[in-house]
Amino acid sequence: MKKINLILISVFFAASAVFAQETGKKRVLTVDDAVELARKNNVSIARSQITLDAALRTKNHSWNSVSPSASVTASSSVPVDALSDEKSKYDASLGVSATVSVSLSTNLYTTMNAAKIAYESGKLTFDEAVKSVELGVREAFYGLLYEKENITLQEKNLEIAKTQYNNNLAKYNQGRLSEIDVLSAEVNYKSKIPTVESARTALLNDMASFRQTLGLDADEEIELSGSLEELINLNEITVDSDKINSSSVKALEYKLASARNTVLDKRFSAFAPSLSASFKWSDSSWYLGYDGTAPDAAKSASVSLSATIPLDGVLPWSSRNDAVDSAKDSVKDLELQLENEKKNLERTVQSSLRSIKQSQESIRYKQANVTLAQKTRDMTAEAYNRGTKDLLTLQDADTSLLNAQVSLKSETLTLIKAILNLEDTIGVPFGTLGK
Repeated sequence: MKKINLILISVFFAASAVFAQETGKKRVLTVDDAVELARKNNVSIARSQITLDAALRTKNHSWNSVSPSASVTASSSVPVDALSDEKSKYDASLGVSATVSVSLSTNLYTTMNAAKIAYESGKLTFDEAVKSVELGVREAFYGLLYEKENITLQEKNLEIAKTQYNNNLAKYNQGRLSEIDVLSAEVNYKSKIPTVESARTALLNDMASFRQTLGLDADEEIELSGSLEELINLNEITVDSDKINSSSVKALEYKLASARNTVLDKRFSAFAPSLSASFKWSDSSWYLGYDGTAPDAAKSASVSLSATIPLDGVLPWSSRNDAVDSAKDSVKDLELQLENEKKNLERTVQSSLRSIKQSQESIRYKQANVTLAQKTRDMTAEAYNRGTKDLLTLQDADTSLLNAQVSLKSETLTLIKAILNLEDTIGVPFGTLGK
């Protein structure tokens, strides 16, 4: 029995340990995981979805101007004398009438087309909101990777400085080193502590902002999976002009389509007729004469058709003609904007490609510089241990190596962001370029 109890207790503690481990486990995120979380939880995307749903509703109901209007009227009449004199002779009546009317205008087409264009433009705006969030998440993710790796380098450099200080202190206590060398090592070590602490604080703050972007709880622990070293892309980056799908160009194209639709709408208002039809039915069967007898039922029905043709459209100085001309001016202005935007896009793409190429060349140079700085540092440390190099020379070698490593990671982050922004500019999925 005791053996069984011991087994049960062991199982209980093992299960508790597993549970504690699971509840305290960090959420490990790749960049794609982060993007997926942002798409589900980001507030700006949710708000954009509401706007898009409203545009879709307007598009689906844009035909509702041809919905028939109906009215029902009931009336009765009793002479005033009948209310005060019961013996008064009078005629009382009760009647019911109903009317159904429909109006049809050529502007119905432009109204429906305007709603369709607005919905397509809204889809573009929604897609841009999603891409903007994704771009921000990816840049923030890689920025956090840079901060983490920078802290690792700074902490390693701090540890080296601490080791140097401890070694020099031991040598000083043994009488093998001067006090000035010990003080120099101590200053070098302690001066690096604020830099490391500042980097850690910046990472914590940026990580908190990142959690909010992803819609996570402020106290949820997350760990980023990946390394900047893995993301160095030194392949030639090219852009196929036929696959460019710029949102800025498409937005202007939708505006131009809307302006052309407005011109047609103004022309319809100035020159096209509008039609209306109505059906009226009435029944005054409920009629009572003063002698208490009811006459024959009086029912009637009628149908009316009408057409309205505007005449002021033929006058070149009329307000409706001016409205058409103003709409044409808007079309011309947007055509100029569209042509200029296409030229700006071409210039931006070429400029981005040059910047990417320059960054790649810089990375190649900085990779070689890190290798050289590492070799120099190792040789300087060996010479220092033999006593042929002083402490200041060793510290300079450590600083040069750290600067070279940080500079390489910074340039890598610059390249990553440049490629991301180019992908966003030309409207291709992120991760397409350089594959």
